Amino acid sequence: MKKTGAVILILFLFLFALPLLILLLSSFSQGSMLNLLQGKGGLTLEQYQAALESEEILLRFKNSAVISAATLTVQLPVSLLGGFYLVKQRKRRAAAIRFFLTVLLLLPFQSIMVPVFRLSKWTGLYDSQMAVILPQAFSALGPLAVWLLVSSLPEEQWEAAQLDTASHLTIYARVILPQLAQGLCAVGLLCFAEVWNLVEQPLILLSDETLLPASLSLNDLELKNTGPYAGAALYSAPVLLLYAASFLVIRPHLQK
Repeated sequence: MKKTGAVILILFLFLFALPLLILLLSSFSQGSMLNLLQGKGGLTLEQYQAALESEEILLRFKNSAVISAATLTVQLPVSLLGGFYLVKQRKRRAAAIRFFLTVLLLLPFQSIMVPVFRLSKWTGLYDSQMAVILPQAFSALGPLAVWLLVSSLPEEQWEAAQLDTASHLTIYARVILPQLAQGLCAVGLLCFAEVWNLVEQPLILLSDETLLPASLSLNDLELKNTGPYAGAALYSAPVLLLYAASFLVIRPHLQK
């Protein structure tokens, strides 16, 4: 029975990983993976060379890195403080705020696209990367996720820690958050993936093509034959690298 379960699990994991495997094989072939499987040419780095030699692609990746780094610099502290506020606020008020944040999180961007566009025009942020960074930095995802993590811990831990200090913020930083390293890494990855994969916001708020992120360039690679599969593989690399880095952080906790 255990062997059957293991086989089924491996099969599911393979199905989930299949698109990524196809992408990687295609990125090392001339044209697509079908050419490689049919013996039309061996493994090659031509696509990666073409992608890395494209000034446009490198500029788009730089824009993505700038937007993501600037967003997370604000979003992560806001998420931690927002989660703390939701935990320690009065129940009725916290419930109302959580409901409001949940609505904002689930609301399709298309429904608020026009107000966001007009607001960016009114504030003078339109056609600047700050028009994308600021709304994303205050996304409802982070505070709600941190609140869920913190609220999973028993209230007795706060009460016990109060014997050493009366500061709830000190308890939060020194006692509560270290216990949530695994979950906080997952929140960080989700926040990064959300901003790294933005499409509608930069498309609406950035008319200057030199400011656009890499998420809007993948279709152009196919049209311009500039290493489309290699470009997509490079675009996926930061998420995979961050996941590997976060695993190294949480690994000591998993072994306990």
